[in-house]
Amino acid sequence: MTSQNLHIGPNSAADRYRLLRSIGRGGEAVLYLAEIELAGGREPVVVKVLDSKTTITPDVFDRISQKWNEQAELLRFVHRPGVVGVREHFEGPPIHRPGESGTLTGRALVLVMNHVDGLDLRDWRAERTLTTAAERREVMRTLEQLADVLDWLHSGKATPSGRQVIHGDLSPGNVMVDAHGQATLVDFGLSKLTADHQTAEVWFTPGYAAPEVFDGKRTPGTDRYAFGAIAYFLLSGESPPSSPEQLARAVQALPQIAVLDAEQRNRITSIYAYDPAERPVSLTGWMKDVRHAVVSTTGSTSQRATAAQDAVPPRPAVAPVVPPQPATPPAATPFAAAPPAGYAPTYPLHSTPPPEPARKKKRTGLVLGSVASVLVIAALAVIGVQLLQNKDGNARDRTAADSKADSTASDEATAQESATPTPSESESEAATADPTASGTKPVGVAADIKAADLTVMTPVDSLGDFTVGAAKINTKQYGAAFIADLGCNGDAIAEFDLNREWKSLDFTAGIDDGSTHEKGRVSISLDGRPAAFSELVELGKPITKKVDVNGALRLRLKVDAGCDMGKVVIAAPQLTR
Repeated sequence: MTSQNLHIGPNSAADRYRLLRSIGRGGEAVLYLAEIELAGGREPVVVKVLDSKTTITPDVFDRISQKWNEQAELLRFVHRPGVVGVREHFEGPPIHRPGESGTLTGRALVLVMNHVDGLDLRDWRAERTLTTAAERREVMRTLEQLADVLDWLHSGKATPSGRQVIHGDLSPGNVMVDAHGQATLVDFGLSKLTADHQTAEVWFTPGYAAPEVFDGKRTPGTDRYAFGAIAYFLLSGESPPSSPEQLARAVQALPQIAVLDAEQRNRITSIYAYDPAERPVSLTGWMKDVRHAVVSTTGSTSQRATAAQDAVPPRPAVAPVVPPQPATPPAATPFAAAPPAGYAPTYPLHSTPPPEPARKKKRTGLVLGSVASVLVIAALAVIGVQLLQNKDGNARDRTAADSKADSTASDEATAQESATPTPSESESEAATADPTASGTKPVGVAADIKAADLTVMTPVDSLGDFTVGAAKINTKQYGAAFIADLGCNGDAIAEFDLNREWKSLDFTAGIDDGSTHEKGRVSISLDGRPAAFSELVELGKPITKKVDVNGALRLRLKVDAGCDMGKVVIAAPQLTR
């Protein structure tokens, strides 16, 4: 439902908010970007609407209404950077056209929140590969902001009475990051504000839902589990597995975590415990372990490897008859355990470990041995300077030459490792060989493919109320199309990650020849901006269109619902590079 002629408001001002477009769902409610006229200008807000028509019975609506109003009123006490501000809440007429609120039956619950201008964590993460130290620090800063605000909400300091605030549906889609790097929790509309609350409504975001959510229970531990899943998403770029056991294994397989000792790994994966009581109470404390792993792991690994080589006892002294050899600096030796692929090391892989103690030789080689010793000492001095330079260089971005040398040395080290790496190593290498292979790139579309059928690409969440199949528009048969036959149900919405890899989208929009109704509205928008295409299509009058998607991160398809809307078809949608 997207129209600038649709409004909502309280009984006293039913047309107060003009709805611009739907931007998501939370539980049984729909989120809209809206605007309100203030002091001669218009200000954006986010409006969350729960219509009585979406519930089963009036009794259910009344019960939800009471909880909604209580929770929304408590949320008005929460004032802090990192938490979206709540402007007002009310029960009023359902969504309507201007001046027509009195002609409709039913009621709506409405929560009005401040609009946060920025990217949600999904789009924010899609712009980063984590191959640089600066991007890793960005991720750590974002997670630490969220950890701090969640600890504050759970502590009871957010409300005058000391009641804990629980978000209840924490996921990347409910975290916005603005241009200044401030992360903000949004969509608190149906959050649970007690320490241990039971509810009949089960709603969640797959992969971020703790096991107890399936029983309708939400506690601070539920938010902590979801926070841990967000951490996995930001570090890997992949959606978290659905079960605690799978998620814990996936985190342990991350290159930054896999090199830690067992105690450190267990502390980090405790946040995915099945029992909420076993999860860490302080997310800020948990983040200290994660930061140490992400920022310091590779350097610590290199240091441990060097220390291990230093600790090897010298070989027994022997006196073989060895012809004198020209003195040369020791060859570069790979570490005993090469760092996982895909993670930029803190110390260069080509750093040379200390040479082995010189073996004793016969007196006949004393002069040559002395010369060799001088040369070895000189070589060691050169190597020492190089090591110091390398250490200092870690505080700055590496030059292209250093990166190339690191890559070469890493390949040499890998070649001397076992020919059959463990499964976790193989998976890590496959996942990090290409920064876009972490799940943010559309499945099945290689870089050399110049055009792709959108119907075979993987959506961000799901196809929602769309189906994919054959359709006929104005007697022409199409083999692949998005089809929305909604009737009076909610809008059909599907989103796809474009990753700024495509230039245009060609498609034909129309009404299926077998539809019982003759019109429908199709909208296509990019990165949350106003629709790049929004047209009313009619039976027998298809519209063929090319939309410019150059530089876009995300594409959204939308078909509006309405009892008079027909079977809408978006046929032959093709992306071109």
